[in-house]
Amino acid sequence: MIPGKSQILTCPFCGKDKEIMSLVSGNTFGAELWSDNKQIALMLPEISYIQKCPHCGKYYIKERQSVKYAKEGYSDEQGLLTFPEMKEAFSQLTAEGFIDKEEEGNVRMMLHHAYNDYYYRTGNKNVIPEKDQKLFHENGLWLINNLITDNVMKTEFYREIGDMKTAKKILDSLVVEDDFLKQIVSSIRERVESNNCEVFKIQ
Repeated sequence: MIPGKSQILTCPFCGKDKEIMSLVSGNTFGAELWSDNKQIALMLPEISYIQKCPHCGKYYIKERQSVKYAKEGYSDEQGLLTFPEMKEAFSQLTAEGFIDKEEEGNVRMMLHHAYNDYYYRTGNKNVIPEKDQKLFHENGLWLINNLITDNVMKTEFYREIGDMKTAKKILDSLVVEDDFLKQIVSSIRERVESNNCEVFKIQ
């Protein structure tokens, strides 16, 4: 991984700046891949698609901002959001309106991943409030219906939102030849049969 000069983002709400990490290059050696399609790579750190302004607390999409770089110095700030922050960001950005379906899909996938981070991936095993379960379920359905085209991934997302009946129906119709995918399908099936909604590590 080779870091670049800090990116400078200007908040569209209060006009104040924030410096975040930039990368000249990175790699995925030793990366973790999870069943919800999240990748965690130490040598290719994620820079959040949504950034929170440290001055006014508002959220904005990084790609909407013009790119500026510091003349010198580096930053390790990624701007990653917790699930409570991601809920706030989703509510704000939804109310403001998205530019297109791709932008909305990116935000909704972040919400899905943040939920799994908070309740499962960290190993905290927090009790999940009904309100959060409902949001996760509704958001997962949107992703299934508008973004996800692969049937293995659709099966997994139905499982994660707790719709085991639909997940099993798709599983029973799947024909998979690739050995790696066969292992994933087998892992999904085991969890469907035990009514397990938790995200799991693939590699």
